[in-house]
Amino acid sequence: MLQIMFACTRTGQFVPTGIETDFETFVALPEVLSLSKCTACGQSHYWTKSETWVSDSLRRCRSILPAQTVLPHH
Repeated sequence: MLQIMFACTRTGQFVPTGIETDFETFVALPEVLSLSKCTACGQSHYWTKSETWVSDSLRRCRSILPAQTVLPHH
């Protein structure tokens, strides 16, 4: 499974949201405001799908896909 990731606004570290998905489901997700606890700084951060990407963190793979590359901007 893929992890939905975001960048911590305090540290810049890439952080998993705790949500696992497959690529097709990620692409189909609506653009809504979400909140996740940040493992990098301990705070909670709001994020939207356009600010996230998916990563195969189980394989420690560096390949990530920014949501902006698959979502049209309105």
